[in-house]
Amino acid sequence: MKRLKLTFFAVIVFSGFCFSQDTVKVAVLDEQQAEKLYNEGITFFEKKNLSDALKKFDAAIAVKPNFAKALYNRGSVKMELKDFSGAVTDFNKTIENDPTNEKAFFSRAQARYETKDTSGALTDYTTAIQKNSAYSQAYYYRGGLYFESGKYKEAIDDYSQAININSEYAYAYNDRGSAKRMMDDNTGALADYNKATQLNPKLAFAYNNLGSEKKKMKDYDGAIVAYSTAISLKPEYYIALNNRGTVKFEKEDYKGAITDYDDAIRINPKYAFAYNNRGNAKYKQKDFKGAVADYDKAIELNPSYGFAYLNRGIAKEMLRDSKGACTDWKKSAELGVTNASNYVKQQCN
Repeated sequence: MKRLKLTFFAVIVFSGFCFSQDTVKVAVLDEQQAEKLYNEGITFFEKKNLSDALKKFDAAIAVKPNFAKALYNRGSVKMELKDFSGAVTDFNKTIENDPTNEKAFFSRAQARYETKDTSGALTDYTTAIQKNSAYSQAYYYRGGLYFESGKYKEAIDDYSQAININSEYAYAYNDRGSAKRMMDDNTGALADYNKATQLNPKLAFAYNNLGSEKKKMKDYDGAIVAYSTAISLKPEYYIALNNRGTVKFEKEDYKGAITDYDDAIRINPKYAFAYNNRGNAKYKQKDFKGAVADYDKAIELNPSYGFAYLNRGIAKEMLRDSKGACTDWKKSAELGVTNASNYVKQQCN
């Protein structure tokens, strides 16, 4: 009897041992298969083959549902495909499985921003910074959120932190310059824009900003040089063309200004500001009909463009169209242009 019991017990133990061994083997194979699919996905992702990368990450996650790396990278692919809600979902799952991953919080912040969840984005950038105090990009993008909400001091603080971490962060210098400009720190803004262009001489928008700051400080020749550099880097930069035109206007080079406005309009026929500004230059050349035609177009493109109504009214007055002038000035005043109210009081019954 004892031998029978011992034999029976031995069989039970042996049977259980075999079952455990098979389970381990299957788990190892699944792990290897998931890693293989993940690596193939990374290869496709690096080659910008987003469709196949997505399929491989899908397959890896199907084998291993809590595969944090695959979830994160699938979310990154979805970001590239502009499936921002899907990206948020994947980053959520990444964080559930790896709550120490600061990159997942940063990427979820990026995705949340795209879905208009700025509050959630701000929270995630802050969490990423808490998990990695040297995360310069998180400071930079959180600074951008502060800037957008009008918190310029907080924005400057974050841009400064990004620069302290990465002294060659040209974008942070540029954006800090813009925040300083909003706080009327023109000297500081000028220094930051200059530094941004020194660090990255190919940043067309930084030269455009530098030009605008120099224009504000009445350094018109310096502004033209900066705008011209921006245009040489980006020939279709219609905003810089318009801005250079406004400086030429200030220098009373109306012909040169019109040429720049013409080019801006050629590139972007829906750019109302350039039509209004070209109208101003034509007015200075006493081409009042041409000016009215440009103001007409500016208003057609932007019916709430108060200054275009004001300017058209002035041009109409020069054409002896007093009734039309008063109608335009009244509309301009309704749209909040203070000077228009003065014209109404002085010129209209």
